[in-house]
Amino acid sequence: MRKLLLGSLMAPLMLASPAASAFDPDTPVGDAKPAFPVTLESEENTTIGLAFRTAFGLPKGADATATREIDGRTYQFRPAAIHLLSNNIGVLLSLGSLAEAGHSEGGINAIHYLQGGPSGWQRKGEWLNLGSVGSVGNAATAWGFSDALGKNAYLVTSGGGVWQGCAISSATLTELAPGGPVDRASFTDGMSSGAGPGQTEQQYDGKIAAAVPDRSFTVAYAGTRAFRQQYVRKSGKYELVGKDQVPGC
Repeated sequence: MRKLLLGSLMAPLMLASPAASAFDPDTPVGDAKPAFPVTLESEENTTIGLAFRTAFGLPKGADATATREIDGRTYQFRPAAIHLLSNNIGVLLSLGSLAEAGHSEGGINAIHYLQGGPSGWQRKGEWLNLGSVGSVGNAATAWGFSDALGKNAYLVTSGGGVWQGCAISSATLTELAPGGPVDRASFTDGMSSGAGPGQTEQQYDGKIAAAVPDRSFTVAYAGTRAFRQQYVRKSGKYELVGKDQVPGC
């Protein structure tokens, strides 16, 4: 497991989430999944070009890539996943990669709300710099959607990197609120060490295993040692109860 985690964080991953839209004929309808554990996908969705072109203002038939300059840096965006809310709002996640990035520099996640209707998608809003990102210019390296964490759906993204033989990644819970997405919590969802000199070999993988909607959620860890950690919502953010048992790098 340690080698798998190290490999997954050292290279950009192509990741995806099931999509559903009555207004994009190219978008397949995903099969229903169990509410828990909340699992993240590992393959980008290549069938949601229509939604992506609407989100980024591209002409019909254009390639599903978009270049944006943000704070003086150039990012290349591509579609990753889409999730349909109950009010026919499509939530599109796109990944912005940063070329020639340093090891500690991450990419950017873009979230768009798209209103579905008989004439197709209409863009309602765009938000950047939400969720978790990776290192070496990568945006999120894993993601998934959940309707079991609160009255609004949530997007869960993950990203991390490898430092001197120790791999660590964190997950961010982003509430897809009607007025726009909001980051509500983060936790370490993967840690693996032992590849560097003098390191203790250990490995932990965490997934959201339970939740009381809009009040708390529980992360279950497997690996070197099995345990659970609970996060409770206070003043709009989720805070860990007690001391973090996952070691850092």
